[in-house]
Formats: sequence, structure tokens, C-alpha cells
Amino acid sequence: MSTKYDSKSWDKEMSLAQIFGQMVVGSIFAAIALGVPIVFIAGLYFIGTFLAPESKEAVDPTPDSFLQS
Repeated sequence: MSTKYDSKSWDKEMSLAQIFGQMVVGSIFAAIALGVPIVFIAGLYFIGTFLAPESKEAVDPTPDSFLQS
């Protein structure tokens, strides 16, 4: 059973609707991919504004933590 496609079976409006739908979904994915890190960093900054000034200037409690043994 083969399906024959000709110029009369192609619906331009349906194709444009599908393309537009894919573009909308792609833009939603892009907004999520960019928005999540931005919101996370902004959230950390917002929490940091509540810290006392002394805590921001404190000495690192584990200065050798970056060394490997």
C-alpha cells in the first residue's frame, strides 16, 4: 500500500501551523535553558544580600581545601 503525494494533498496552512508550533516549543526550551541559571544566580545574590557584612569579609575557613592529597 503506497501513498502518492501530489501538490493537491499538501496543505500549506497546516505546514505553516506546524512550523510555527515547533518554533514556539523551541523558544520555550530556550527560555528554560537560559532562565533557570539566571534565576538561580539571582536567587543566590538575593540571599547574599541578607548576610552580615562581616561574613562577606571573613577569612576562608578551609584555605587548603583545594589541595589534593
